[in-house]
Amino acid sequence: MKIKFHNMGWESKITQKRATLSISINKLVATGCCLEKGQLLYCYLAEDESERSIMVIYLDGSKRNNKLI
Repeated sequence: MKIKFHNMGWESKITQKRATLSISINKLVATGCCLEKGQLLYCYLAEDESERSIMVIYLDGSKRNNKLI
């Protein structure tokens, strides 16, 4: 998998409410991607070329294309 980074990054804090952990998305990113409260996003665990764990989140609300493996 080859990843193309854009010149934007932010920190996300992990929060816990009872048995659920969650991370936040920067409001400017959410607004720029037309995300709305309650919208489902598809998230996948992966590794980069250095075998570091990464999480891929598709912000368009569509499932991943299996041809990208």
